[in-house]
Amino acid sequence: MSKKKKQTMTIVILCVLLVAAGIGYYGAGVHQKKKAAKEAAQEDKEITLYSLKADDLVSVHVVSDKADMTYTKENGVWKDAKDNQYPIDQEKINDILDDVAEVKASKLVVMDPEDISQYQLDKPSYQIELKDRAGTTKTLTIGMESVAAEGYYAYCGNKNKIYAIPSNITDSLSYTKQEMMELPEQPDINASYVTAFKVTPSKGETFEAVYNKNRAQYKDYEGWDITPVYGKTMPGSVSALQNQFSGLANLSCTDGVTYKATSSDKKKYGLDKPSYVVDVSYYTVEGDSTDQNSTTDESKQKKTDHVYQFSVGKKDKSGDNYYVSIHGEKGIYRMSAETIDGIVAVTPMNMLCNTPHKTNVDTLQEITLTQNGKTHKIVMTKKEVKNAISEDNSKVYDYYVKLDGKSVDQETFRTTYQTVFGNLVYRRPISDKQKVTGNKSVGTITLKTDDRTLKLEFLPYDGVNFYRIKVDGQCHFLVDKNVADKVFEKLLASK
Repeated sequence: MSKKKKQTMTIVILCVLLVAAGIGYYGAGVHQKKKAAKEAAQEDKEITLYSLKADDLVSVHVVSDKADMTYTKENGVWKDAKDNQYPIDQEKINDILDDVAEVKASKLVVMDPEDISQYQLDKPSYQIELKDRAGTTKTLTIGMESVAAEGYYAYCGNKNKIYAIPSNITDSLSYTKQEMMELPEQPDINASYVTAFKVTPSKGETFEAVYNKNRAQYKDYEGWDITPVYGKTMPGSVSALQNQFSGLANLSCTDGVTYKATSSDKKKYGLDKPSYVVDVSYYTVEGDSTDQNSTTDESKQKKTDHVYQFSVGKKDKSGDNYYVSIHGEKGIYRMSAETIDGIVAVTPMNMLCNTPHKTNVDTLQEITLTQNGKTHKIVMTKKEVKNAISEDNSKVYDYYVKLDGKSVDQETFRTTYQTVFGNLVYRRPISDKQKVTGNKSVGTITLKTDDRTLKLEFLPYDGVNFYRIKVDGQCHFLVDKNVADKVFEKLLASK
């Protein structure tokens, strides 16, 4: 055989061998893929550890480092197996059932483990035993959380297969017994619907604010009476009071301490002699909407009156909560210290309607000023501008002002009026210790508006800084002497 033929034969043999090797490699690859698919399919079959229907469960036993609790279902209601009267939060027990009635693993971690302690399954974090109405029982044991963040290590029933289960399964299992207690319903208190508010401290004066637009002592202001303000009843400020009441919307129990308090419990938590007792009267409106643009006429809606009272005891160890008792409830609960501190920290002076006269010049009809034996009168009249409508669809008026019969520029007067009366505010209450410099009136201002007549009288006080001001016969506060003098000076200088 020639050398050339030998080379050709060698090439042919090599090609045959190469093709055979390729076929073998391909076959091996197909085999490996089939094997991997088979193993994956097998693993998919094992991914569901168990599946029960939550509605069919009749017993749940949860053990953790926080609690050992068994719940049984009676007539559709879950109860504490050890204390049938213990009020169980049905929503929270349903949270547990939603998490554990069916459990699926993300992966099989190990078969036949030599040492389950490395997964903390010898001392599990959680253990759950479920039983349904058919008598089927499932037990899930949960160990430590995976470092690789694959979830928690767990096994179901026997220990020969350890799985990784999702971390969120443990969320509802972390409830303590106190957290599982059904709590009193949170009151629905809208600051605008409060009609009375009272804080009674164990030490110091009681603060009380009462609203009665028809009978309030200071109904001509904003309808609120505040008692006491330095021993007197004073008109309250709607804006200041509603700001104070805004914290009432956050009143809710964080958890329970005991559902049936004994005398020793009350003493232990400082509720035998509470630091504060808070009383709130308010109403709710049927179909009320939080929509600020709602045009529903409140007067046509059905109102329901409510009273909510709670007592404040000691703070818990964290200092973040107070122990409280609620009128009509037998238990002791915890509430946010931040919320309660904001509610009970009332400074009466800050709750006052601190101006003796509001500055809405559009309602003014006339002002009578008496000073140094002389009387002056400012008269304001208005005339409707025909076929003119303002941006808010109200009527438009031209205003005319006269001082002692002489015309005054209404824009100049309007600015002066709003400025001088806007600056005239209560500075502080009259002190019984101050020796006054006289009782002869320094001057009076009588204001007649569309809806009322108000008389302000200024009386001497210290002779330097302040006047006493008498408002419709009530004299409790001081105003700045210089500001009061400017009221007369500026109004009488109107041109």
